[in-house]
Order: sequence, then C-alpha cells, then structure tokens
Amino acid sequence: MDEHDYIIHRATNADTSLGKTLKVFFEISGKWWFSVWLLTILSGIVSFGLTVANIAQFGTTIWVGLLLLGLVVAPAVAFHFLRIQHDTYKSLWDDKEHITRVLNEIETLRAEGVKIHIDGRQLSSNKIVEQWIEKVDDWRKRTGEKVYELHPAEAGNFNTLGIFPAVLAAGTKPLNAKHQSELLNLVRRLTILGEIRDRWTTRKNV
Repeated sequence: MDEHDYIIHRATNADTSLGKTLKVFFEISGKWWFSVWLLTILSGIVSFGLTVANIAQFGTTIWVGLLLLGLVVAPAVAFHFLRIQHDTYKSLWDDKEHITRVLNEIETLRAEGVKIHIDGRQLSSNKIVEQWIEKVDDWRKRTGEKVYELHPAEAGNFNTLGIFPAVLAAGTKPLNAKHQSELLNLVRRLTILGEIRDRWTTRKNV
C-alpha cells in the first residue's frame, strides 16, 4: 500500500454522518459564533414576518439570503467539510505520522543505549564509572521523555524497569555495586525498548 492508497484507506474511516457534523458544529462554534449564527437566522425570520404582515417591507433577497446563509450555506458547507477534513488528517497523524516518528527516534535512542552499555562493560576506574553513570542518567531521561510521547503507560514501564530479571553479558566486569546496578538497569531498559518497538511496529495502522 503506497502513500496515496493509505490516505484513501484512512479517509474511508472518517465518520461522514450529519449527526456528527451537527455535534462538532455546536462544539467548535462556541457561544459567540453560535450567537451570530442564531441572530442571522432570526433576522431572516423577522424580516420575512414583517414583510408578510405588511409592517415593514424588506426585499425578498434580504430575508431569503439571511435564511439561506444561516440555515444552509454556513453549516452545510463550511463545518461539514471542515469536520471531515479534520477527522481524516487527525487519524493520519495519530495513526501513522506521529507514531512512526516517535518509534524511529526511540530506536535511535536504543542504539545509543546499546553503545553506552558496551562502553560501560569494562571501565578502568571509579572516576570513569561516575562519568559513565552520568551519561546513563542523561540517556535515561531523554529516552523516558520520548517514550512518554508514544504512551504514558509505556513510559511508566520504562522508568520502573518492568518486572523481569536481567543478566549481564559474559565478560562484563563491574567495578563496584553501583556500577553493576546501573549495568543491570540499563540492560532492563534496553530490553523494554525492544519490546516497545516490536509491540508498536506490529500494529495494523503503523
């Protein structure tokens, strides 16, 4: 399915019913514009009534034009097509563009985390360990914020390290308990990012 086919596919999922259009019309018009719309209709009705009752004479084009503007043209054309377009492109954005972009950025961060993990497996001094931990903390913060853009629940899982054990790769030589803990936590978070990638890239609409 190419980009054009995808857009057509998503557009067919837009709700084109008149009921949805009326609901959105009342929601987005607000009190001010709704009052203007209502006054336009009332002006047309009053003009028509005064003309029929011979109290005042308004040209046919005036009251007919006001009624058409208030009852037909504005609601039927402007809001209906605007709402359909809004729903269509919102679906496109939510279901593909936003999610795909965030997943790509998360995958880049995951690759960065793998490099940090490799660098941290064999450090030569406690001072270098502290510098490495600072790099891990910066990566964790940036990655957590990016995962949150995908879904808050995914970010919660990433930040709380999930509920599974982690094992250090053969040849890893922690210099102290803090170094070992950070290595294990990093392994957990890298695993979680892999699961997030697999889970979201298998969604039908991505």
